[in-house]
Amino acid sequence: MIISHKLPGLLRTALLLATLAFQAEAKPLKVFILAGQSNMDGQAAVRTIDFIGEDKDPARAALLKVFKPDGKNYVTRDDVWVANGGVNDKLQTGFGGRKNYDKLGEKIGPEYAFGFYVGEALDEQVLLIKYGPGGQSLYVNFRPPSAGPVEGVQPEVLGAQYRALVGIVHDTLKNLKQRFPAYDEKAGYEIAGFVWFQGYNDLFDDKGRKEYGANLVHLIKDLRKEFKTPDMKAVVGVMGVNGVKVEEVNDKQREVREGQRFVNTVPEFKGNVKAIESAPLLHPDIIAIKTAGWVNKERDLDTKPLTDAETAMLGRATSDKGFHYFGEGRFFILLGKAFADTMLELSGNGNKVLPPKLNDFQPPAAAAK
Repeated sequence: MIISHKLPGLLRTALLLATLAFQAEAKPLKVFILAGQSNMDGQAAVRTIDFIGEDKDPARAALLKVFKPDGKNYVTRDDVWVANGGVNDKLQTGFGGRKNYDKLGEKIGPEYAFGFYVGEALDEQVLLIKYGPGGQSLYVNFRPPSAGPVEGVQPEVLGAQYRALVGIVHDTLKNLKQRFPAYDEKAGYEIAGFVWFQGYNDLFDDKGRKEYGANLVHLIKDLRKEFKTPDMKAVVGVMGVNGVKVEEVNDKQREVREGQRFVNTVPEFKGNVKAIESAPLLHPDIIAIKTAGWVNKERDLDTKPLTDAETAMLGRATSDKGFHYFGEGRFFILLGKAFADTMLELSGNGNKVLPPKLNDFQPPAAAAK
């Protein structure tokens, strides 16, 4: 488009801005697939987001202003769409676990902060396709085709959630204009990344724990092949249930976590796949209370019961059980940001990562060296 210099200055500026806006819209839609089980779904009551404002780290406490800028309403983004269950809408709270997936609920998962920070960094319109059914293992339910059969498991059960995920992604992409009328069909879309947050149900199977790393490699490779995206970036959230130190007392947790960390050692994944630690993002005071007597051996709640202040703090900060990261909105905000930061770094947009940095924690064994 040629803009004549004979036009009045304000008109030239308006036309130039319109041209730039058109060019921005013409870029392919950036698609990110978010998958896992109930903690990718997200079980944190929206009200618990506010607890991040009490964080002892000022940089983290300042995030409350980011997500609740006027002190009353949680931020939304029109430049980030979310497809989850029967809801296709702009990024906002409510895409977490809920009874009726045909409408928004009152919970969040990592998608909320992930979408916010990816949307903040990228010029393109963004779409998150999220699928996180509860109680599902990688060993059986999400088992990718190249991982092979499992003796004694019926074919219709083996890999059923993998097939469901693939089907949902294909259906969403096939019907983008119907789901999101503003979608630019001429510009098209690009599957840019995959985020995986899962692991709890693999704790209960010896082979599932031992084979987790290999199965995760198969999952990433199979999804890249399925969607014809050999360069699709992948971020893995290392399971953090009950905090960092649980690995000292729970071998099963350690085995699954090590399986997830395994992707960081695969040569062909260097620079395009990364597993990051989630356990350090849980609030230390909550972990100290909730694991008292078994992980936190320094406190016995029978001899040193909760104080009124601690009870009140738990009421503000938590909304679910331990295997759901206590339904801690603070955790899911930090986790979503850590996922987004890692995805941006893998995609060559590390210069657009905003503070605080949340994705460089080392595993316990490495940190102890």
